Amino acid sequence: MQKNNHEHTAALYFDGLTNFRDFGGYATTDGKRVRKGILFRSDELSKLSRADMARMNQIGLKLICDLRTETEQKSNKSRMLNQGVEVKNLAMQDKSQEFTRLEFIRYLIRHGKDIDFEQTMKDMYDHMGTGSKSTLQKLFTLLSEKEKFPVLIHCTGGKDRTGFIVAIIQLFLGIPYESVLEDYLHSNICIGPRMKKAEKMIRLMSFYRVPAERIRPMLEVKRDYLEDVLQGIMSRHANIEGYLKNECGVSQQHLERSKELALE
Repeated sequence: MQKNNHEHTAALYFDGLTNFRDFGGYATTDGKRVRKGILFRSDELSKLSRADMARMNQIGLKLICDLRTETEQKSNKSRMLNQGVEVKNLAMQDKSQEFTRLEFIRYLIRHGKDIDFEQTMKDMYDHMGTGSKSTLQKLFTLLSEKEKFPVLIHCTGGKDRTGFIVAIIQLFLGIPYESVLEDYLHSNICIGPRMKKAEKMIRLMSFYRVPAERIRPMLEVKRDYLEDVLQGIMSRHANIEGYLKNECGVSQQHLERSKELALE
């Protein structure tokens, strides 16, 4: 059960979520403020209790953006399907990176000793920076429509894909860089106990061939994961708006409207 005292977390806790929070409420660099109660982030929604469903209704969600792959969506079906909330599948990650549980076990057994999990994570983030254009274009089109708010963005753990997408949104809205990094790193506090269990399970699946310290980079967020991909983006563009407009194909109209709706 999650009960979180993070300053920008919605005053709700969930039985079946560990990484749910409001990512608005921050002051921007130009003296404005991101609205609270309209932008939420989370881990996957397959374990929601009945009480959780009631809490979701209390928030009044109009749109859920699911960043998970088709395989993930099928294996852990969202409990918010057919609940009167629009669900958009905005899958991120290469098809080649999708593993069934059995395939992942086989991969660990065969290659566990040789995998550089930290480099794997950095490669994944690098791919998100260059391979998420379609997702970001669709997302910002949705965020330009008033009737889509409040919106929830989630993946499986709510830490990497969601962390990257939320950071892009926050930086675009003008939230200071360090506040964006702080919000991103807060996932480690939220998901710590869950990731400890995952670490034990992965070690067991690899027949203990892979030591815990080698697995850990895959189960946490690190400042340099996000900073490396952001620096790559900023080396190609003057700012995040330039990235969204020139690389991701988001129209100026959609950018202006989404900012107008999200800021007080």
